[in-house]
Amino acid sequence: MKRLYHFSFFCKTVSSTRSPHPNDAALLFAILPYSPSAAAAAAAASATGKYMFRAQYLIHSCGFDQEKTTEALKLLKGIQSLQQPDSVLAFLKSYGFDDASVKRLLLYFPKYRLWDAEKTLAPKFRAYEDLGLSPSDIVHLFRKNPSSIRMKHERIVSKIEFWQGLLSSKDALVKSIKRNRGILTWSIEKRIQPNLELLRECGLDDQKLAYILRNRPMILSLNADFLKSLVSRVEDLGVPQISGMFHCTLCALVTVSPEKFNTQMELFRSFGWSEADFVAAFQKCPTFPLKSSMALQRRMEFLINEAGYASSYIAIRPILLVMSLERRLIPRHGILATLRSRGHCENDYKLTAYMMLTEAKFVEKYIILYKDRYPDLSELYASLNHSNASDSGHQ
Repeated sequence: MKRLYHFSFFCKTVSSTRSPHPNDAALLFAILPYSPSAAAAAAAASATGKYMFRAQYLIHSCGFDQEKTTEALKLLKGIQSLQQPDSVLAFLKSYGFDDASVKRLLLYFPKYRLWDAEKTLAPKFRAYEDLGLSPSDIVHLFRKNPSSIRMKHERIVSKIEFWQGLLSSKDALVKSIKRNRGILTWSIEKRIQPNLELLRECGLDDQKLAYILRNRPMILSLNADFLKSLVSRVEDLGVPQISGMFHCTLCALVTVSPEKFNTQMELFRSFGWSEADFVAAFQKCPTFPLKSSMALQRRMEFLINEAGYASSYIAIRPILLVMSLERRLIPRHGILATLRSRGHCENDYKLTAYMMLTEAKFVEKYIILYKDRYPDLSELYASLNHSNASDSGHQ
């Protein structure tokens, strides 16, 4: 009983004053009279001390709570000294990993604490830096996809070389990695190469494949059967493989489920479109169904009720549906309506004509040209852009 009392007192003392060392409990029993039961108790105390040592380290050094600490301890049995885990911790923080990011990595893969930072982690990080990723990019990469830190250095290099060959430049690959942080973890042999072959069989050349890689690289990671069904959906909507819009339509449909497609078709029926009108509009501009139903409804209501255009006019010009309502449609319509009310731009008042212009061209043609007679146009345009941009932030 006295030994249990001393052991309990000892545990409370070391837990409240400092992180215990694995040998602390054994040392305590070394100064007490020996007996077989005492030896067993000392062994148990030593094990308990090691447990407490690792638990205290995770809690105080890494910010783990008790529940997560219990999970992590199962894979941290090899820690006997602070040197290795501290070197990993220091290495990660040197790249800008904050406590939350470090904790997340360790929670996913606690054995990282046992790695040699210079031999295991540093070469991987250098491979990403050589590619052109900044330290903050690397932090974001591992934060979004922690499993990527588990790959061997040689594997990382081979994947970088593969993707760089497809995209033709480091800059293009860096942009693709930032858009889809899982790209370097996909299996080249099992997923990417078979899907590339399928897309090439559909008639897509390197230029069109590069478009897919830039805009929807996830297509290359799809299950083979799903990719085949996606190709069939594109063809069923009247876009054959020989069409110049096939690859664009493929990129659009991968994120538009059949249910969403049908829901939006019903929305446009309420504006007087037929199913054929909707499909024809989709064939011309396959990206407009990517918008939410609410956003599309607001565009249609503005173009019909405010700008005064017929629904059938918009159906054959679906490009208008992907333009920003707040930053393009409303401000530009406001300027043209003002000029028209003052007797100008009668011949230019065609919706797609002025909506399709670049920002610089629009300002030059419809604001700078009239600045001497109507200096208020510039202020009006700025106020329309500002007020609508502010409104859009609350929707």
